Amino acid sequence: MNAIELLEEAVVLLRGAPASAVVAYLFGAVPFVLALLFFLNEMTRSPFASERVVTWSLGLAVLYVWKNVWQALFAAALYETLSPGSRLKSNPLRLVAIQAALQPIGLALMLPFPWLVAFFRNVALFAALGSPDPVRTARKQAGLWPGQNWGVLGIMTLASLVLFLNIALVIAFLPQLARSFLGIEGDLARLGSKIVNASTLGVAAAITWMAIDPLLDAVYALRCYYGESIATGEDLLAALRRAIAATVLVAIFFGSAPAASAQVDTVQLDRSIDQVIHSREFTWRAPRPEGPEPQGKWVGWIRAFQNAVKRFWNWVGELFRRLFEQNQNSGPEGNAASVSRRTLELLIAVAIALIVGAGVLIFLRRRTPVIAAQSVTIAAAVNLADESLTADQLPESSWLQLAEELMARGDARLALRALYLAGLNYLNGRGLVSIRRWKSSLDYQRELERRVRATPEVGQEFSRISVIFEYGWYGTHAVDRAMLDSFASGLSAIRNLCG
Repeated sequence: MNAIELLEEAVVLLRGAPASAVVAYLFGAVPFVLALLFFLNEMTRSPFASERVVTWSLGLAVLYVWKNVWQALFAAALYETLSPGSRLKSNPLRLVAIQAALQPIGLALMLPFPWLVAFFRNVALFAALGSPDPVRTARKQAGLWPGQNWGVLGIMTLASLVLFLNIALVIAFLPQLARSFLGIEGDLARLGSKIVNASTLGVAAAITWMAIDPLLDAVYALRCYYGESIATGEDLLAALRRAIAATVLVAIFFGSAPAASAQVDTVQLDRSIDQVIHSREFTWRAPRPEGPEPQGKWVGWIRAFQNAVKRFWNWVGELFRRLFEQNQNSGPEGNAASVSRRTLELLIAVAIALIVGAGVLIFLRRRTPVIAAQSVTIAAAVNLADESLTADQLPESSWLQLAEELMARGDARLALRALYLAGLNYLNGRGLVSIRRWKSSLDYQRELERRVRATPEVGQEFSRISVIFEYGWYGTHAVDRAMLDSFASGLSAIRNLCG
């Protein structure tokens, strides 16, 4: 089974999880996440952080163990969904002790090694299931299918990054969208680009973790289930139990006709067995049918790509096997041990450098500030007295809004220029003119007449408002309200004719 198929089964397992398991996970994760966000905010902003750091750190550590205990119970509930009756009688104090002793070690290591990730999740699962030796069993299961493990964690890492960026963008842009479309302006909207800070990024990271972590629990519950099934055949027994249950239901339903019931039982049983054998969760174990391999150019390319990927994963697995296996022929001070240790230190340093570098780049990234719908911001963005200003530098709605604000201030001449640029922007958006810095009103008029020959009234109306604009903008006479109203009515007439 490859990583994609395992993730698909994990999604199905999560969707079918009992409500009590979901409540158990949230009961442990939500208090820890809220406490962690509060702790980070206070430690970075409060002037009394040094006085409270010991007490708050102790409380956060207790909540971390609390979260791990309930997370282990959640994973055990998922496993019991796959294999009913697999949970043995366990001591809750033993589960708490194992989680308190081992999980902080995994948090401190933070190494990008899939078998370590699998081990710490497996040990929580088997401790909650009541396994006699959860550490030994977890270590054994963590070593199975390393390629699959690498694939799952690689896909989940990319998915986590994409989800984190999407959530961060939603947090950053949602207040601005609410202000633009709904007129809701609160403290978050007034922050502007400053809304992207450590607190909001922490919230985005917490939401991402809450979405990804249960899926990883389901993945490793499935891996342990299939790993145990290699020796016990539990997956086949579970499928057989489901087939027998279906057969019994059919027999009860047709119990009034004994002969027909026996016949239906046999047919139903064969059909159930055939369905189980051909299901995707078991076909990966079956050998390929004999016969000639498919041929063709595309098939050859796909096979070459698969072989290259297989060789790459084999090389990665062999590299890490050499790094972590114990050399029986050399002592702790031998050459082989020192080479492995140096190589491991180099890999850890490179991984840490890549993680830190990616985090710094994301944190230092600057977004383009959103143009606020306020007079001061729009006025600062453009200079209407500049002759090189073009109509496509702002959308039509912004030009119209700026014209209204300038009219409210009493600056009718600049308001007339804003209305003229709004009209050009509208015509450009309709494909009737193309905005160029060197074009005059006469150039736009001629271009418009060529493109709207079926409606000459549009060119005539544009010619009229162009005369008003040139008279007010280039002439020596003052622009009054009547000129602005006449120009605005001309724009409305053009919209009606083009609409």
